[in-house]
Amino acid sequence: MASKRLYFFVLIFLGLVGLLLLYKYINPVEHMLFPKCPVKHMTGLDCPGCGGQRAVHYLLNGQFKQAFAQNQLLFFLAPYIATGFYLQLVPKPTLNELKLRKFLYGRRAIQILLALIIAFTIIRNMA
Repeated sequence: MASKRLYFFVLIFLGLVGLLLLYKYINPVEHMLFPKCPVKHMTGLDCPGCGGQRAVHYLLNGQFKQAFAQNQLLFFLAPYIATGFYLQLVPKPTLNELKLRKFLYGRRAIQILLALIIAFTIIRNMA
């Protein structure tokens, strides 16, 4: 069972590495390869992910100021998501790792995260 889980995460990891290489070397603004936001296209409003592809491209090329200007939420969610992947990979988590997982990904944490994403979306569309 653990080996299937490990293979799954290795596949996910390799896919992410491939995507990151793609985003590093190809600017989403200049190429049609990358999907455009359907919410922005249909409503003219920015969704929480709008600018995320451009931000990833700029981050991978060391242009932090431009990346932050594209999507501020990405700066906070990227480490959060990476921590979640790490905590899922730990085969025998310690008590502290279990507590951290519950603190960061428990019901209350997800409710707070959802509220932050909604607030971010409202604020970015008011400006």
